[in-house]
Amino acid sequence: MMSLAPTNGWRARAGGLSVKLINSCVRRAADLLDGREQLIPRNPAPRDGDLVVVRCLAGTGAYDHVEDSAGMPVKLYPGDLFVATLGTRRSGTNLIGEVPTAPVAAGDRLDLVAQGGLVARCTAVPAYYGTRALPLEVVGFPADVAGRVRNIDEAPVVPIRDSRRPRTDTPVLFVAGTSAEVGKTTLVCRLNIVAREYRPGLRTAAIKACGTGRAKDVLSYRAANYDVVTDFVDAGMPSTYGVDPHRFRAMLHTLIEHCAERVDLIVVEIGGDFLEARAPEALEIMAEIDAACVMMVNDAMGALEGLRQLRELGRAPLMIGTFRQNLHALADRLAVPVERVINSTDAAALRRLLDATCPSEQTAGLMAGAAG
Repeated sequence: MMSLAPTNGWRARAGGLSVKLINSCVRRAADLLDGREQLIPRNPAPRDGDLVVVRCLAGTGAYDHVEDSAGMPVKLYPGDLFVATLGTRRSGTNLIGEVPTAPVAAGDRLDLVAQGGLVARCTAVPAYYGTRALPLEVVGFPADVAGRVRNIDEAPVVPIRDSRRPRTDTPVLFVAGTSAEVGKTTLVCRLNIVAREYRPGLRTAAIKACGTGRAKDVLSYRAANYDVVTDFVDAGMPSTYGVDPHRFRAMLHTLIEHCAERVDLIVVEIGGDFLEARAPEALEIMAEIDAACVMMVNDAMGALEGLRQLRELGRAPLMIGTFRQNLHALADRLAVPVERVINSTDAAALRRLLDATCPSEQTAGLMAGAAG
């Protein structure tokens, strides 16, 4: 039998073995690892979200840290055991890893493909890493008494509802970008910091809609003082690469409804670019619910393609954000008014964005007067 109980402060016990950490994609560890599970040597049908105990085989790799259950990065050393999560990743700027379709057993090799503790068979590492993915050895799989491997979808923080479309009058702002590392999370956080001063009574929520699961982004949202913070991992998905589109849509509908019941404004971040990890479906939902949008960009050519795709959905971004480009040059190249192109940290521009997305009574009156 396998049991997890605190030892030596931050360590835990796993089937008589000392495991260094439980990864940050396991949001409700006490419900999945409650002392009644067993550690089995073989997973006959591996799937995203399955828990697996692995042994670190090297001291260096593309990632040599894993976020623990509190979201803290913990350095890994050869011989360390930890509880990981099987997960697919097809990042445009980072590693690609695929969950095996064949059975996986103790002694098999996997790789660490994301800092949130996702493991898979790595198929590509960008050259700039200068190294391979960190190799891991499978030790076993936590399973229930019937031998079913534990999966994070068994203990979601926000259970997915059977909802075809979120029912809400709450304003929703989507933040999408033409690439990873373009400043989406920075804008989401800075927006709420500005809102706390500018609109102190406004209750706000932040959602990470898609991408690779980890704690870093949701912890950033919390640090920026959002009232409600959630992500796809809370709904039982370690990543959204390869997720069934109907399940993804139900998940995002659920998270939006969950937040709408609690706040006055919802900000939804689409991870990565427009192309993968169910970002196209997230953008379709944005259009269906008539949500507002900010598009973050690194360059004019990427911005032109983003604008084209948004036009196909019948949407235009309220603003185009950047933190690297010359605002006037970018506006000229995109043929848009310079007032619509903003630096993602500019407080005055973010106040205008708030007013456009979620008008106060005073702002709504001014807008109505202008329209008249």
